[in-house]
Amino acid sequence: MHKSFFGVFGSPEAKEGLCHYDYERAKRDGYPEAHLQVYGQSETLEALRQGRALAKLHFPVGGRRFRPSLEDLIEFLVREQLVEPKDDYMAVLDAGRQRFMAKQLRAAMRRNPDIVAEHVERHGAPKIGDR
Repeated sequence: MHKSFFGVFGSPEAKEGLCHYDYERAKRDGYPEAHLQVYGQSETLEALRQGRALAKLHFPVGGRRFRPSLEDLIEFLVREQLVEPKDDYMAVLDAGRQRFMAKQLRAAMRRNPDIVAEHVERHGAPKIGDR
């Protein structure tokens, strides 16, 4: 994935909302590739940064691999009682999160074959069905 955006807005037309998670691979503006931006006000921030808005801050949320997923955002909305979940929502979220994490782990393993080899040497190769 090269780019993603998950936002929480009051309507499809809204320009500002509660928050949004962004991921942009190889960002050129110096901000973290994976980050959270929150809409709101902070008197402390405004005093420190001479009026800079909270929504302009890019809070880092991991990196290229193990960043939050869409499932994490949906679970946040349910737990904070901002949306009504369907009966089987956790099973759906868990399945989606597992697919996402497995894909990210495979990518991390491709980038770190020496660590994978060291782990296999030390612990042996996992057997099918081990988890």
